[in-house]
Amino acid sequence: MLFLVPTVLNLNWDLASHVEDVKARQRSLDVAQKFYNDTKRQIELSALAKVEIYRAQGELTTRKQELAISLASVHQRENLLKNALSRNGLEDPLLDAAEVVPLDRIEVPEQDDLPALRELVAKAMAKRPDIALARINQETAEISAVGTASGVLPILQGIASMTNSGLSGKANPQPGGITADPYYEGGLGNALGQVFRRNFPNWRTAVLFEGVFHNRAAQGDYGIDQLQLRQSELVTFRSRNQLVVDISNQVIALRQARARHSQAVDTRTLQEQLLEKEQRKFSLGASTINNVVVVQRSLATARATEVAALSTYSRARVSLDQVLGETLEKNNVSVGEALEGRVARDSRPPSP
Repeated sequence: MLFLVPTVLNLNWDLASHVEDVKARQRSLDVAQKFYNDTKRQIELSALAKVEIYRAQGELTTRKQELAISLASVHQRENLLKNALSRNGLEDPLLDAAEVVPLDRIEVPEQDDLPALRELVAKAMAKRPDIALARINQETAEISAVGTASGVLPILQGIASMTNSGLSGKANPQPGGITADPYYEGGLGNALGQVFRRNFPNWRTAVLFEGVFHNRAAQGDYGIDQLQLRQSELVTFRSRNQLVVDISNQVIALRQARARHSQAVDTRTLQEQLLEKEQRKFSLGASTINNVVVVQRSLATARATEVAALSTYSRARVSLDQVLGETLEKNNVSVGEALEGRVARDSRPPSP
């Protein structure tokens, strides 16, 4: 689940970004259509030569082709997302015919209020299950090393025991009229009384010392466990260092993605203003159709770059949550609900 959820999230955001790309291509197509209609009208008014219509028509055809390609990409992303969410994939005709409509949009904040790197590392150390598993393996290796160390040491044992006896029974007849002491005569009750009164205690102590000279087998096991313990420690330290590097790289990638998106938005806004001014100049006869087409292409490229920056930011956000171990928490995914196959809360569309 720790890898499935980020995969589904990336597929979902890819679909959302391609939907935005379709909208951007549609806007570019609308601009090209309007320019084609304006050019056609000016030709009818003899303000332009008839040959100019082919340039505007070529630009319109290019934008239609780009829109068709973008729509096909949306269908491909829908199929990938369906296949990831469904057990049977596209074999189900109802699922194959269903249309996936992303309700969430990729939001890029002005600033990413991220805590310091030390706090992010501490959060990942506390939440990532693989870090907890590595910690348990390290503790297990340490306990195993302690056990093999005991096999090399000599053995010293001390034994102490105390027993109480009960001496009771039926007296045997003796010659000469000798009779047994009445204290020893009796049955089980008399014997138990002697035991609890500790009339006949026995004490035993012993000390045992055992040591094996040149215990090669135990020394070999001890050396192997020590090497494995040191190797486990090195792997743990390397994993922690790599964790710090991964978190730092993901933070940098997220900030770069946000900066690129901000730059793409500014570029797209500037291109829209340039196109508006160039169209105004063209309508007044102060510009050429070639200049208008060049600005239209630049605007289409700027819009595509903005959508790509959105997708890059969403992937960077998902990757950062994954490296911090917060993917399930931030997306309200419960392992218990997944195992039961039942979601306790109601499914509601996001607020507009």
